[in-house]
Amino acid sequence: MGSFEPRSVEFKGGFDLEGPIADVFNLFSPLGERLWVPGWSPELLYPPGVSWQRGQIFRTRSDHHEAVWVVTDLAPSLQRVEYHRVEPEHYVARVTVRCTGPAVNKTEVIVSYVFVGLSDAGNAEIAEMTDVSFARRMDQWKEWIDRYMARSNH
Repeated sequence: MGSFEPRSVEFKGGFDLEGPIADVFNLFSPLGERLWVPGWSPELLYPPGVSWQRGQIFRTRSDHHEAVWVVTDLAPSLQRVEYHRVEPEHYVARVTVRCTGPAVNKTEVIVSYVFVGLSDAGNAEIAEMTDVSFARRMDQWKEWIDRYMARSNH
């Protein structure tokens, strides 16, 4: 195939939320994210009629690229989910979300992303990613979820 060498990078972060762990964890399902991520509109592809299960495949579109997602691990009893997001000709990202409940109405969300380039263009995108930009992404997620939870509790 050639001498392409993929670039890879891993980021970890998280945030605390007010709310029961089961409610918070469900916000990280394909349909749950519609409640708090602006413009999030997953197209559930396989299997038909399933909203969230291991092996599920769905597609999203953003301003940048189309992405195909696969639920590679789902452990609701452990409040853990892992997705692989493939942006063809760009990169693959492994996304893991784990929720823990340090208190009855408080949930800690732990997120990790591993990006692996699939092309020179993907490698260039990965090269621009930083710990600071990932931390900003986690801050944005917290803000969006807090805003959603404030609306839903009134």
